[in-house]
Amino acid sequence: MMQLRPPDDSPAVSADRATVRAPGWDVQSRPRDTVLPGDDDGPMRVLVTAAPGVGHLLPLLPLARAARERGHEVLVGTGASLAEMVGRAGLRQVTIGPASLEAAFATIDGLPEQMGPRRLLMIVRQGFNGVLAEAFAAEVRELAADWRPDVVVHEDMELGSWVAAERLDIPHVIVQATAWRPRVRAAAHEIQDDLRIRHGLPSDPALAGREGSLWFMTRPPALRDPSLDLPPNLRELRPEPDDRVGAADDAMPAWLAADNGRPRVAVTLGTVNAHRIDLLRRLIDGLAELEVDVVVALGRDPATVGAVPANVRVERYVPMSQLLPRSALVAHHSGSGTMLAAAVAACPMLLLPIGADQPDNAERCVAAGMALALEPRTLTAEAVRAAALRLLGEPAFKQRAEVVAAEIRAMPDADAAIREIERISGPMES
Repeated sequence: MMQLRPPDDSPAVSADRATVRAPGWDVQSRPRDTVLPGDDDGPMRVLVTAAPGVGHLLPLLPLARAARERGHEVLVGTGASLAEMVGRAGLRQVTIGPASLEAAFATIDGLPEQMGPRRLLMIVRQGFNGVLAEAFAAEVRELAADWRPDVVVHEDMELGSWVAAERLDIPHVIVQATAWRPRVRAAAHEIQDDLRIRHGLPSDPALAGREGSLWFMTRPPALRDPSLDLPPNLRELRPEPDDRVGAADDAMPAWLAADNGRPRVAVTLGTVNAHRIDLLRRLIDGLAELEVDVVVALGRDPATVGAVPANVRVERYVPMSQLLPRSALVAHHSGSGTMLAAAVAACPMLLLPIGADQPDNAERCVAAGMALALEPRTLTAEAVRAAALRLLGEPAFKQRAEVVAAEIRAMPDADAAIREIERISGPMES
């Protein structure tokens, strides 16, 4: 049973793949009567897919909304845990694959006992290239029996829908959600080729088609590793923090809009690492001794942090797109979404890279001159305080952050990306 959800302001729907019982929501209907300026072929059907994690979905939402605004029919395929977020973005969602990353990784035997590089390798091979890729390849093909897309747009760690796209003979396009790591993508070539074969495609050990017809990079030049070859068919896409969809109310709280004249320091470890109270306490202890106001965006019940000093505020959720432009510094885990939100806001960073692509992100931010990084395993409140004093007191960090923000403003936006996609795609023939 597949669950197809309308946007929040549309009728509730519960249906299987074949029938959607609500006016205007029949996936078998094929409206093709909208003509875009300069497009005589009519609108496309755009399937947007993401692994079931917030950081994987958010980079796709500006492009999905831009496609809808240009008259295209858009469907977002991801795990059930993100359905509410997709609905708040005003988009339709179809459940594909495991409900969440945690649910997907829970199927990997022996993963809880692993740490460091071994754990990352198991997540990449058995998680993203295994259980998730298998689900997306199969379920996108199944969906296409009733709602055949003209193009699949997916983030770089959703590694199954491209196989379905090749099998359906339609183009697929990649949007960067994580650090560009060719060595990581090469770690599961044989798994991906086996997936192709099981879906009726010829063996291709080089995976020539995996990187798509277009590859949209969301990192500005200053945050790219000059030693790495970039993906083929590269285009730029301006990152647009779109995280207000994570809150039930996107109105800015009065306390955030207020300015009491003291620097504000934001703290977050993202959604995946919100349980690392040990690291949060060291960050809080180090920052609270400074003449600043500290805001912790926790991602879970604030009570789990315990008592905090008077100049520390702990919130379950604060959109980084609202908090960081009003902050002098952000301390975080080097996650891609938070990193780019800080870069857009020209906000210097204190980084604690924990895992996944976070060490790569931290390395690039430090090299760009807008950040300092600390080792989480040996973190102390004293080290936090010393790094924060440098980041707040030395103008060069803010100046370099402004340079990176200017690079981002010069990148093409989501509307330009959709126009590029229109040039390689066309609506399915009736």
